[in-house]
Amino acid sequence: MNIKNMIVENFPAMIKSLLLSVITVFFLIFILPLLAIYISYQLSPDPPLPKVTYGEFPFKLEYSIDGKKFTVSDTLICEYDGIGINEAVGKHRKWKSHLASKNDRITLLKINDSLEIYYSPGYARYYMGDLYSQETYNHMFPDAGILTQEDSRVIYEVISAKDLFSKYKIKLLHWEHTTPIVNHFVLSE
Repeated sequence: MNIKNMIVENFPAMIKSLLLSVITVFFLIFILPLLAIYISYQLSPDPPLPKVTYGEFPFKLEYSIDGKKFTVSDTLICEYDGIGINEAVGKHRKWKSHLASKNDRITLLKINDSLEIYYSPGYARYYMGDLYSQETYNHMFPDAGILTQEDSRVIYEVISAKDLFSKYKIKLLHWEHTTPIVNHFVLSE
């Protein structure tokens, strides 16, 4: 039997073997590490639970557009939202927040349907006393945010106070907010 006949007769087996090798390599390189990470996150202990799971934080923002002054007073409502898993920090406490006014955010100026200038009152984790030990949080004041919608994507960016005034004639004058609580965290039983 010559080599050509051996190759022709064994061609389906060679293809199966090559395909199986490619699938095995793909599994070992891509799937197995992700599976190991997922399993290790699932087996890791849950973070301690917060003693305080709900808080209301009144705030007031004063700003001007072209010299005309505006004041926004509202309340940020923060609630514990369970345990989440994130590749960067593993298992962590999740928080959600919304404004009492039912607005999505503090809109300073809506330019059009795809561009809006806004101010963020801050994160629920900050107000609920759940920052990591080395982590600090600074409000964006006197800077603001720009929300841009492109197709189905929403992009949030920070705009400096200088650019905010030079491009849109908006100046943030005063930001008054409630201080965060001191929360305590306990292991679940």
